[in-house]
Amino acid sequence: MQGDNDMLDIAMEAWDQNSAAFVEVLTTNQQGKPFGLKFGGAFAGPNVLVAGHRPLTSMVCDRLLQLPTIHWMRGTLTVISLDALEEAAMSRSVASVIEGRPDELLFLPYAPRTAFREAAAKESYWSILRLCTSLGMISGRGIPSNPNLAK
Repeated sequence: MQGDNDMLDIAMEAWDQNSAAFVEVLTTNQQGKPFGLKFGGAFAGPNVLVAGHRPLTSMVCDRLLQLPTIHWMRGTLTVISLDALEEAAMSRSVASVIEGRPDELLFLPYAPRTAFREAAAKESYWSILRLCTSLGMISGRGIPSNPNLAK
């Protein structure tokens, strides 16, 4: 089992503090352990749920937190760790943090081998941004439409 703060093991020094009001740490009711992050919500828009396993979810959240314009997002983007939910045995609590039914659901790939995690995190990050662009949550400037062009 990994540490309790896996979803929070992020580069906080790179986090744009202006975005802090628009990022919510999702925790279990019982133990208060983090199981995900909710981005956006400043403006009305679609509701996207992204689910995956650690450490990939942590790596993707780290990249998302470094976006200086994350607080301009329309709608909400919720990223949850399936491992943390399973450990806490609290899958019913997810419904309380997701506002209504998600408009889109994206499952991140399972990448158990360390050698492939960085590439999987990078592609997952770009997949999330492409999905948010297609739903009109973000403008999408600089986001390649072709997955093979993602940096």
